[in-house]
Amino acid sequence: RIPAGARLGILSQSPNSSWLQVQYQSDPDAEALTGWMRVADLAIFADLENLSASATPAEAGETTPSGLGAATVTANRLNVRAGPGVDQQIVSTLSRGDQIQLLGRSENSAWLQVQLAYDENGWVAARWLDPTIDIESLPVTGEATTAVPRPTTARGKIVFQTRNGGDIYIINADGSGLRRLTHGFDPALSPDGKQVAFTRFGNQQGLWVINVDGSGERHLFGTNRPRSPTWSPDGRRIVFERNIDSHQCRQTPIGCYTDERIREAWEGNDCWTYPFGTYCIDDFALITVATNGLLSYDLGDGSVRDLPESRSAYAPHYHPVNQEILFSNRDGLATTSAVGDTPPTQRIQSTELSPGVYSPDGQFIYTSRRSGDHWDIWRYRADGSEPIALTAPPGIRDAPIHNVSPTISPDGRSILFLTNRRGKWELWIMNRDGANPRPFAPQALANIDFQYDFARERVADWGS
Repeated sequence: RIPAGARLGILSQSPNSSWLQVQYQSDPDAEALTGWMRVADLAIFADLENLSASATPAEAGETTPSGLGAATVTANRLNVRAGPGVDQQIVSTLSRGDQIQLLGRSENSAWLQVQLAYDENGWVAARWLDPTIDIESLPVTGEATTAVPRPTTARGKIVFQTRNGGDIYIINADGSGLRRLTHGFDPALSPDGKQVAFTRFGNQQGLWVINVDGSGERHLFGTNRPRSPTWSPDGRRIVFERNIDSHQCRQTPIGCYTDERIREAWEGNDCWTYPFGTYCIDDFALITVATNGLLSYDLGDGSVRDLPESRSAYAPHYHPVNQEILFSNRDGLATTSAVGDTPPTQRIQSTELSPGVYSPDGQFIYTSRRSGDHWDIWRYRADGSEPIALTAPPGIRDAPIHNVSPTISPDGRSILFLTNRRGKWELWIMNRDGANPRPFAPQALANIDFQYDFARERVADWGS
């Protein structure tokens, strides 16, 4: 097995340029190993255009089965097994978008035999491939030893917003029972699944709740520009974001300053001449800088408490077990105490993260992260370690493809998220490891138009 990041020498390529013959030497005294690897598994820093094609396996005297059809992998990661069954040894893995050759199938067509390299093959579950042929036309080359595990029917309720401040709906996790509840921001289901918390701006701004049957809508607490309510595990408190202060300033190369502060630095002038030119106050963009904090509201007595944070805090999310709040700040994701005065702890240092959510057991944090021109769903350990991307854009695309705003099923097995991978924004669902992404309730939501503003919104929440 070759470790990630290892340097390889390229010797030749296959006739179809999908495989490279490479040479690897773990250290100067070790014997060099030569073999074939898929181009899709490599980061290539060489021009392959003039690289010679290797002799075909037949010319090299190797025994190589010829593919009878092709298929594209649709799962983020797909195990390749030694035989047609989940009890068989894993011999390799494939990634979403990989192109593979089909050799045969199991008798029940649940498993397909695929070509891995010139002299290797294996078996994969058919439902995670997009074949170019009718798989029933493939020869039966093996007998399945186990059934392919099928996804269980999703359970619980899901609330979602169509846009910031727009309509809020509720739907069963199996795709039934779609109903409009109200309008507002960032809906969140109570732990018992009986109420939904949300916020509003304008004349009705503040924290609100409504019963899941649409009755009992009531205003709990008024405050300036509240967002992202999150329930304590016992359902007794709601923590949310609110605006504490905001001011306008000019975005200069050395910081954001008011007009008055700039004039003071420029000795009362609106313009100042430097060796490189003249700058005026109006040359710098006027922006609004908001300072936001976290407020805890007690549903029993209506009391409120500010939570400790070291700087502006956004989009809180309650830990499912501990008295701890995950929140976004300008440096990434941090945690603060829900009951004490312990200073916040920075968990993930990155300015390219959206709001995070805990897994139901509190072991993981799910968020979306910007990489270049797109956003993807990522998973971290609760301490911020072991980051792993669960979605990735296709290699060829006409426009940026985003995967954002994850929420986790109550059993921790599924992730609901918003994506524009088919052009318009849609809710999709996938396994917790990123496998088997698919549209969520496409028929029920066919007439729902989603909008995403990249403004730290929580589009959906999945509860019991």
